[in-house]
Amino acid sequence: MRLKKLANMLVVAVAAVVTTSVHAKPDFPNGPMKLIVPYAAGASTDTLARMVGQAVAEDLKQSVIVENHAGAGGTIAADYVKRQKPDGYTWMLTTDGILSVNPSIYKKLNYDSLKDFTPLSVAVAAPLVLAVRADSPYTSMQALIDFAKANPQKLSYGSAGVGSSQHMAGELMKEMAKVDITHVPYRGGAPAMADLLGGHIDMMFVQSASAKDLADQGKLRLLGIGSPKRVAALPDVATFDELGLKGYDSDTWYGFNMPAGADEAVVKKLNDSITKALQKNRKTLEQQGFTVVASTPEEMRISTENNITKWRDLAKKAGIYQMQ
Repeated sequence: MRLKKLANMLVVAVAAVVTTSVHAKPDFPNGPMKLIVPYAAGASTDTLARMVGQAVAEDLKQSVIVENHAGAGGTIAADYVKRQKPDGYTWMLTTDGILSVNPSIYKKLNYDSLKDFTPLSVAVAAPLVLAVRADSPYTSMQALIDFAKANPQKLSYGSAGVGSSQHMAGELMKEMAKVDITHVPYRGGAPAMADLLGGHIDMMFVQSASAKDLADQGKLRLLGIGSPKRVAALPDVATFDELGLKGYDSDTWYGFNMPAGADEAVVKKLNDSITKALQKNRKTLEQQGFTVVASTPEEMRISTENNITKWRDLAKKAGIYQMQ
């Protein structure tokens, strides 16, 4: 009987330990959190981070301090975050470019997208619009593609740099449309846009919010949007899929993650709070041209894995795979 009683006590003790581990850190958060942003203050990513950070702070009753760690295409911020404790007090605004494109084109990175981070949520998708000047002779996507097929390398498109979301969107269009258009990389989106408006390049992929503003000002003509579905901010702009490039999807996304090895209870609490923040600000985000996603951590992990394969295959075809 004593042995049986002792065995029962051990079962209860083990169960208690398991229960405690599953529901670990019930007091999280009990202090200020840091939200690392990989780009400069004032950028659209910074605005998104501050909006979500403020809402999470209100929800969890703890301050969220936004720190900008800009530079090197997001790798500086990623390297910093991966070395922090996975306790929930440091998390990061990240992007599809940082987690999926960078590993697809660079031979050496100071982080591993799938091993060094715990996913929290894909927050929003940022559709890219193919834009030409308002006085461009190309009044439709089909007219542009027809000219490009008949005149290889005569047309050019600009981007914010090699490996940028605009670059990958352009290469995807070239691959699917079977056209040869010259890529002109710039050091940022602003100089590329200046050259587009100045007539030095023929086209550019532009984030939907900026594209809408410039089109409303009569400066750009929008030929198609790279998202799988039309977006509320630009309901009259057809998708590439509708225009004949079936399955085209160049959407980039912004999300949140934290260091690897995080406690499941902390991950759930942050995911729940981030989701609430995104839903609370849905109208504002959609007016800015974003599509609210608010994914689960698992969905973010799967998206990252799939996109690494997608962009790596494209990078190989474009000759930009495994750059130094």
